[in-house]
Amino acid sequence: MEALKKDVERYPDDYQWERAKRFNVSQRAIGYALKRLGFSNKKNTQTSKSGRTGTV
Repeated sequence: MEALKKDVERYPDDYQWERAKRFNVSQRAIGYALKRLGFSNKKNTQTSKSGRTGTV
């Protein structure tokens, strides 16, 4: 759990599937673990990494 907490601090904008790939677990397992650690879902509607492309 400590490793996941450090991962969230290091990569705060990553998706659950990206974390799951790094930890070699399912996305669902990451979701459950994040919930147990007290992290909430992103409520920001803007894309954090690349911005919006191709939309008006």
